[in-house]
Amino acid sequence: MFTIENKPMTNLKIIIVLLLLFALTNCEKKDEFPDPSTLPKGLTGSWVETTTRSDTIVFKTDRKSGYFFLSRGFAMTNGYWLPKIGSAPYSYNITGDSVSVIDGLSSAREGGTYYFKFDEPNLTINIGKFCKYINTNKSTLTFRKIK
Repeated sequence: MFTIENKPMTNLKIIIVLLLLFALTNCEKKDEFPDPSTLPKGLTGSWVETTTRSDTIVFKTDRKSGYFFLSRGFAMTNGYWLPKIGSAPYSYNITGDSVSVIDGLSSAREGGTYYFKFDEPNLTINIGKFCKYINTNKSTLTFRKIK
């Protein structure tokens, strides 16, 4: 039987398990989101929905109106990886604590007016559920700036 320092192979197994536990417990846990002080202020940038973390809004400007893009990830459709339904550009117009949103790909130009709050110090956006395909039962979504 193979031995290390005249001890059975079980000692080697114990050492390996201890090393693995040590490595796992010493892995540095990263913050869920970047520190807001390290990110640029304003709407411009990428924002991830905080509950499912599968939907992202990208603003290209800080203006109160324009277009943002909702990215919902990809799904296999007929053998191809395609953007999930609901991924599209949306036109928006922010007025006070509301935002008018219109789906840019909808032939019916579907849209509506939803609650909107931009918390610039904490870099979060609270917005009414403007896309029926976002997988949550919440009526208000929270997005956090990630870049």
